[in-house]
Amino acid sequence: MDSCAVAQDACGDIAKKQQQQAPAAATSATASSLPFGSHMAQLVVGSVQVTLRVLKMNGSTLIFLGTTDAERVDEFAMAMPSRPPSKQIVSTTFLGESGQSDSLVLANKLAMRYGRQFYVSFNLQMDAVTRAQFEAALVSYMQKNLEMFV
Repeated sequence: MDSCAVAQDACGDIAKKQQQQAPAAATSATASSLPFGSHMAQLVVGSVQVTLRVLKMNGSTLIFLGTTDAERVDEFAMAMPSRPPSKQIVSTTFLGESGQSDSLVLANKLAMRYGRQFYVSFNLQMDAVTRAQFEAALVSYMQKNLEMFV
């Protein structure tokens, strides 16, 4: 029984040391200097509530957009800028409709705007008006939290 108490104390001491060290580590490195980061948010556009999940990687960003009740991947696309001096965007769809899927269109827009590779999974059914409002809300959110995306 004594050995159990010692083991629990030792684990408790280790956990306390890790908690004490964690804030120091978090303050010494900013979100933009870390090679990987994840982020989750809920965006509300009109009556539509959207789950936004972001994985920021070294040189690219993955964005998942879906409803709050069913998170599934129906579409998945990637877009990235070409090598200089070309200003074209190279893109492809991995999963979903071939051609101009919603994921591909959004990945192209984001790659063009931020000059970075974007993987996008856009799993929402929206009409043209709601989609335009959603894209404006997403861009606004991204500008306010830029370090989470680029």
